[in-house]
Amino acid sequence: MQSKPSKHIAEPRQHAAMRAGFSLIEVLVALTIMAGVVLTMAMSTIVSSRNVSSSGNRSRAQAMVDQQISRARSWPTYSTLGDLTLSQYNAYGNGLSTATVVSVDTTGNRNLTKVAVTVTGSTTRVLATPIKRAISIAAP
Repeated sequence: MQSKPSKHIAEPRQHAAMRAGFSLIEVLVALTIMAGVVLTMAMSTIVSSRNVSSSGNRSRAQAMVDQQISRARSWPTYSTLGDLTLSQYNAYGNGLSTATVVSVDTTGNRNLTKVAVTVTGSTTRVLATPIKRAISIAAP
């Protein structure tokens, strides 16, 4: 009698690395990449928040300058424009302060008053560069 070859062929055992799932190293690499992405997103959010805050402070400073210039333009008595330098007319708030300088030029038979307004921040974080504006008002 002839022996028949066995139909059952032994399958090779699977190697441990070929099993389904992730290895510890793969999980650690994925977590490291995710941590980098999350930190980058957090930093960009912080920078964006600072830019929005800075923009708001600049807008408030510009409004303070415009208000003081409008006050000078509508001042009722030309001879008392120097009163704009008083603290009651120079606003202070949210780390911003207004300073007004009024100078009169009477050279060459003219009477010209220059009003210069500067808004500064208490720190560079509040307002990095001062906002300045000046106008000249001639005597009536």
